[in-house]
Amino acid sequence: MSRARTVGVLAIAWAALFAPMANAEDTSNAKRDVISAADFRVRMTAALALGKSRDLTARAPLEQALVDSNAAVRTAAAAALGVLGDINAIAALQRQLGSEATPSVKSQITSTLASLNRVATLQGVQLIIEIGTMKNATSVRGEGLALVLRASMLAKARSMSNVVVADASDTALLQRAVSKHVPVLALDGTVLSLTQTQNGPATQFSAQVEFSMRRVPDQTLKGVLTGNATSMGQGPTMTQARVVAVLQDQAVEGAVESALRGADQPLLLAAK
Repeated sequence: MSRARTVGVLAIAWAALFAPMANAEDTSNAKRDVISAADFRVRMTAALALGKSRDLTARAPLEQALVDSNAAVRTAAAAALGVLGDINAIAALQRQLGSEATPSVKSQITSTLASLNRVATLQGVQLIIEIGTMKNATSVRGEGLALVLRASMLAKARSMSNVVVADASDTALLQRAVSKHVPVLALDGTVLSLTQTQNGPATQFSAQVEFSMRRVPDQTLKGVLTGNATSMGQGPTMTQARVVAVLQDQAVEGAVESALRGADQPLLLAAK
């Protein structure tokens, strides 16, 4: 497969990296597939799935995938180890970096090592954002929309400078934050509304989200961030449920961006 096609396959799979896995069976299947599936695309997808699983036993098969014969799989494994966030993967990543010949894979390993070393030391970190409860208060798509909210919030929080993202299960990280006097702020999110309106041939979706900020560990409510966004589509494809879901997701993702845009300083202030 050409480099261009490999990059294209990676780009398609990458969008799923931050969405939660469905169940433990999926994790078990992914652990097997990332090592033994004949098709490199299946191995790559399995690696990305393991990264988002939050299952620390996924570290071992992902470390094995770092030496896969396919560069796209090695890249996906390195990225997934960064998302998994287990600092015990640092040694395997460093070993592979020393022998890796493909520039794109080396770049991803270097990026993942920087992320994990930052988590390990909290060097330069000013704030830990803890992912709180994500809820969908609308009648649209139930838990599925809450997962979109969570993934969007996670992606946005990870892009903030001097911030490390955790969830309540990351007890070791949260304990290091306490020992190093790094403040922790939990964000609880809600999709408040998602409406659909028709304007001639165009269909518009409007979303509103809200994030409440809790200081940890005292659980003091420190404020609320809100955001709104719209998405629009038109034509005969608007009758397809998949297209509608994509537009709904885009509206929610835009509302999250609106709520958290420029929020670095307000979050730091709220954590004090």
